Amino acid sequence: MKLKDIFLVLLFILIASLNLFASNSRKSEIDNILYYANWIKNHEYTTYENYENELNYTTIEVSDREKCGFLPNEISYTKNANLYCTEIYLDDVKDRLIAMMQIEGSGRFPYLTIFRFDSKKQKWIIYYYGDGSAGNCGLVYPVQNPITGKTLFFEEERNFDNRRLVAYNLLSFKNKKWKKESTARACYVYNLTNDEKKWISSGIIEKMATFDYSFMGLKGDHPEIIEREVLDKKIIAKPYYTSVGYMASNFEIIIYKRGGEVLKNEGKAFEDEREILKINEGQWGFNLVEKGNKFYLVYIGMGNSREQRVSTIESFMLNVLDLSTLEIVYSSYINCDIEFK
Repeated sequence: MKLKDIFLVLLFILIASLNLFASNSRKSEIDNILYYANWIKNHEYTTYENYENELNYTTIEVSDREKCGFLPNEISYTKNANLYCTEIYLDDVKDRLIAMMQIEGSGRFPYLTIFRFDSKKQKWIIYYYGDGSAGNCGLVYPVQNPITGKTLFFEEERNFDNRRLVAYNLLSFKNKKWKKESTARACYVYNLTNDEKKWISSGIIEKMATFDYSFMGLKGDHPEIIEREVLDKKIIAKPYYTSVGYMASNFEIIIYKRGGEVLKNEGKAFEDEREILKINEGQWGFNLVEKGNKFYLVYIGMGNSREQRVSTIESFMLNVLDLSTLEIVYSSYINCDIEFK
């Protein structure tokens, strides 16, 4: 074998070995993050009620606006919105620290406050504040580094629009700045049956999840209104926004009988457009499908009152409505699997 050939073989073996090492290293990193995810699910954090005697209106030295949630007439709301209140340990801070996470609003936004004890003043002051709705801080859980004993933060990163899980991140926090140490990105997998594939695809589901209706010929995302005419029907869909005013959460879908001339006993007459069906609330997306010269409204969303319900575009109820008879001809609950990469 020529020297050049030997070099190429060795190079190939080296590259393969490095790729295998990188693959194993990445798997180990993801396994580590998923370990913390599982730990959090099975761990019970202390809450504000455990620290009420330490953190209250008289012991916190901040502006009246910043501590209004600790007033007697507001404290019940503070307790209800509290996810955890627990001590943390950071490399660059020797004083006592308490991390307090509030979950508030229709968007379930996280608000993290880290209190630091000022031994000179014998008061708690705000060391850090992160407003989740403004994107300064996601939903984070303190976890302890088993080697150093210091606090890391496990972040559950979600898409602002659809509340889908984007990734699990492991963060460090130093000098009031976040640093992403590792991440495991979520991938949604739909193992559709052959019957389900007749009506919807994984690609369409992903577009619906981002309010992208290019598959219906619309440009851009988050359409203000979708209007389609099929035979003697008109379908109008409007996104419903949460109380914060800019997070589309689902669609209101109404089917109308189109107006126009009709034949009656006395001859021709004109009928006004009229509503004939309103789809129940909580529909995440929809599509129009033509099969065998018939049109169907295919929509996905939360189940009905007696069915399994979800609050994000993950698993969902699939319904197929025959637009000629306005009857449901197919229904299926579709579960998603989340893989991490």
